[in-house]
Amino acid sequence: MTSHACLPPERSTHSGKKGVILLVSGELDKAILAFEIAAGFQAMGMQMSMWFVLYGANCLRKPRSYISPGKWFGRLRGGPGRVTETDVALQHLVRGLNHDGACNLPLSQLNFGGLGSLLMRAIMRRKGMMQLEDLILTARDLGVRFTICQICVDAMAFSVADDLILAADVKGVSAYYRDIADADYNVTF
Repeated sequence: MTSHACLPPERSTHSGKKGVILLVSGELDKAILAFEIAAGFQAMGMQMSMWFVLYGANCLRKPRSYISPGKWFGRLRGGPGRVTETDVALQHLVRGLNHDGACNLPLSQLNFGGLGSLLMRAIMRRKGMMQLEDLILTARDLGVRFTICQICVDAMAFSVADDLILAADVKGVSAYYRDIADADYNVTF
């Protein structure tokens, strides 16, 4: 988890092997592990793809405060994967209560209302470990592909253009199946 754990992209050579990581969890410790593996394997030559489903996609969202009016009352936008004709008012509630951004994810254990996450981040900073936000950018810079499940985008009212911190494809379960059918490594967090 140290910043020197990943090789620079120019030293990376692809071995022809492929890996797929499915991130379902929206918890900090699981997201850190998923991005560590993705960046590390990509740096060692394996072509990695990360799929984000449900709360796992929160780490790719732009951070917003719980008191942000746009979070609660912003217009639900269309875009890839969205069917706005079937939107319901409860989607505003889901957007408002959801953790937006990698910096707002809770720990899976010992979260203590967010205090555990703050303590873990402070310990990681003190030890010189990369924060989740840095791991996400490192994975992107190394060439990891990011894909968000289409159903997740529609149900949780994501606007790929407005809500995400980086580019991600929107695809369905059949595309995920094709990815894992060709993969040498597949794991779910």
